[in-house]
Amino acid sequence: MKRIILFAISFIVAYSTLSANAGNTDTTKVFNSDNKRIVVTENDQKERIDVQVYELNNDQDSVFYEKIFEGHYRDGKSSEKRKYMATINIPKPGWNRQCFDPHWAGFGIGFTDFSNGGDSDDIPLKSSKSLEYNLNVFERAFPISHHYRWAIVTGAGMRWTRYSVKGNRYFEETDDYTYLVEDPENRKYKSSKLGITSITIPLLLEWQNPKGRLFFSGGVVGAIKTWSSSKIKYTEGGSNKTYKEKVDGGMTLRPVTMDLLAQAGTKHWGIYLKYSPISLFEHNKGPELYPVSIGIMWHLF
Repeated sequence: MKRIILFAISFIVAYSTLSANAGNTDTTKVFNSDNKRIVVTENDQKERIDVQVYELNNDQDSVFYEKIFEGHYRDGKSSEKRKYMATINIPKPGWNRQCFDPHWAGFGIGFTDFSNGGDSDDIPLKSSKSLEYNLNVFERAFPISHHYRWAIVTGAGMRWTRYSVKGNRYFEETDDYTYLVEDPENRKYKSSKLGITSITIPLLLEWQNPKGRLFFSGGVVGAIKTWSSSKIKYTEGGSNKTYKEKVDGGMTLRPVTMDLLAQAGTKHWGIYLKYSPISLFEHNKGPELYPVSIGIMWHLF
């Protein structure tokens, strides 16, 4: 309704201008009203009044007037042309990083174990010494809702996992199958660890409260294995001297795995729970083990 009134006023002004300047050459007059600009041009040669209406457009980097209407008046007849679709501005669905700080990058440490199921009962671990370390160095958020503070978060990081085995046992690959082997020698183990280093890439859905002090996120984390080994420390013959030995290096661990991750926290601190629905070793090439871990993250970046 406002536009119709505005256009009517424009033609009234145009008609008045034409009457007042009947004998003059072409003239142009500009009227500003709020965020509108009306340009009235009298063309004596064509005996026509042209009316153009512009609307103020503030597009962050610059301020300009965009034509939204054009009308012509001649011999008691008028024609008009609306240009509402000259420019379509599609706002970005979100906000800048200062308003939404994703929670992936940072450093964390957690306890790791094997969940119930598969062959977990046959692989006794020292829970207090089975640890994982996370160093996530890159993160990126793609906001999907400004009002409710939702975003898709991805990034990259590194994970170092060490499974500490109880007793005089170690992991070793034989004939394309990885076994947990009992040491036949007269040695006393101080530690036996299966170590895995992986590159991690997350795909998470994160929510934050309006001030960004509380967050929850969950999703999947892909892990690409870059290195693995089975190492032992032991003494023998009653000696106090400690020996270190790398038993195996490759084994039949999966080169690519996937974890389910859930996080919660406030500002720069959070806790996480991670579970892998995919067995640690390749199918029929090792024990059926499903890693699970819980830990804390310091989102220092």
